[in-house]
Amino acid sequence: MTKANSNAIFLTDRGVRALKAANGERIEVWDADCRGLCIRVSSTGKRWVFRYRRPDGTQPRMTLGDYVPPDDAAGNAKALTVAGARARARKLRSEIDDGGDPASAKALAKAEAQAQPIRTVSDLAREYFAACERGEYRPSKRRTQKRPATLVQERWMFARHLEPSLGEVRVEALSRDAVKKCLRKLLDEGKGVMANRVRGLLQTIYSWANVEGRTDINPARTIDPMAEEKPRTRVITDAELRQLWAALKDTSALKTTDGEPVYVGRPVRIALQLALLTMQRRAEIATMRVADVDLDRGVWTIPPERTKNGRGHTVPLAPASVALVREAIALADADKRPSAGSPLGTPAVASAYVFPGRGDASRSIDPSALSHALRDIRAAIGIPDITVHDARRLGATLLCGERIGVTPYTAGLVLNHVSARGGAAAVTLSTYVHADMMPEKRRALAALEGLILEIVGESARPNNVSSITGTAA
Repeated sequence: MTKANSNAIFLTDRGVRALKAANGERIEVWDADCRGLCIRVSSTGKRWVFRYRRPDGTQPRMTLGDYVPPDDAAGNAKALTVAGARARARKLRSEIDDGGDPASAKALAKAEAQAQPIRTVSDLAREYFAACERGEYRPSKRRTQKRPATLVQERWMFARHLEPSLGEVRVEALSRDAVKKCLRKLLDEGKGVMANRVRGLLQTIYSWANVEGRTDINPARTIDPMAEEKPRTRVITDAELRQLWAALKDTSALKTTDGEPVYVGRPVRIALQLALLTMQRRAEIATMRVADVDLDRGVWTIPPERTKNGRGHTVPLAPASVALVREAIALADADKRPSAGSPLGTPAVASAYVFPGRGDASRSIDPSALSHALRDIRAAIGIPDITVHDARRLGATLLCGERIGVTPYTAGLVLNHVSARGGAAAVTLSTYVHADMMPEKRRALAALEGLILEIVGESARPNNVSSITGTAA
C-alpha cells in the first residue's frame, strides 16, 4: 500500500535517513525545494523519483537512483545524496522547460539500444568484416574493397589476439588502458610487429564505427606503435639461391633437424620458384587462375581485386616461368577432384586455379602454404631467416645491380608499386598514358630469369645483355 504525503517538505540528508516504511508499505515524500522531486521509501530501500507534466496532461515518472547518505556515497556512481538528486532533477526540469520530454527520450534510447545488434567489440568486428566484404567500407580510396586474403588475415588477428580479452567488452566501454594491456601482452611475448598490426586493425574497426555513427570513440587512435619497425634489408645471396633452387626442384634428400623427411608438394615448390622469377606477391601467385594466363603470349594478368594496391597488373612470363605454369596446370589436371561438398559420383572438372587447394578444386591453395613450405625447406638446408617476400627484394636488387642494370622505375613497374608511377610524371602517367609498360617489364623479367638460371647453373645468359634489358652492357 502507499501512503501519500500531500505536504512537501524541505528534504535533508538527516531527515531522509530517518524515513522508514513498515513491511508492505511505501511512502513518498516530496521535496519543497525542487518541484517534481520525490523520495520513495519502502522496506527494501529509498529511491529518488522525478515527476513532471507533459503538454497532453500525462505525468511520467523517472527513476533517478538510490539514496545513499553522503558518508557512504563515495565510489558509488549510482548513489544520490539529497544534493545530488536535486542537481539531477533540476537538469531534467531545464530540459522540460526547453520543450523536451526526458522520459520519452530515455525510453527511445533504451529501445534503440535493445534493437542494436552491435553491443560488444566482437559484434562490431563482425559487422566491420561484413561491410568490407560487401565493399561498403573502403579504408583506402585506391581499392574498391579489401582483398579476401587481407580479410582472412584480419579475421585471424582479431580472433587470436583481440577477441579473447576484449571481445565481450561493450563497444562504448572499451578503454585505452584495456587496449594497451592487450597489446603489451604481445610485446612481452616478443611479438612487437604483431602488436602494431593488431593496434592498426582495432583502430580501423573503430574508424568504420565512427563513420557509421555507431560510436564517437576510438580507443586505439591515440596509442603509439608498440614496437619500432625497421625495414627488412635481407637479400638472398647467390650461394643461398643455388641451395634454395636445388631444394625447390627436389626435396627427396631433405631432412628436418629430427631426421624426418621434408615433404613439400611439387605445386607449392613451383609457386615458390615463380615467386623468385616473377617478383610477384605470394597471395597473387597462390590465387593465380588458369583464365588469367595466356601461355602462348607469355602474359599473366592479375585483376585489381587480387592485387595489394587495387591496380590491375600484367606480368610478362619469360620461357622458364611459362614452363613452370604449364607444369602446375598439368599437375592440377592430373589430380582432378570434385569440389568440397559435392555429392558422391559428381564428375570432376578442371580446376579454375593453377594451384588448387588440396581436395577442393574450387579453391586455391592458401597463400600461407608458401610461407610454411619455405620455413621447412630453409631449416633443412640451413639458411636462416628468409621469407617469400624476400624474393621480391632479391629480384629488385638483381635488376638494379650491375649485372642487369635497369632503373628503379622499371623495377617498380614489375613490382606493381604505386610509387613507381609517381614523381613529376604522376599526372602524365595517371591521366594521359594508359599503357601497361609491357616492353620494359618483359625485358626486365627476361633478364632476371636469365640471371637467376645462370646463378643456379641451369643455363648461361646471352652475351649481349643490352639486347635483353634495353640498357648499356
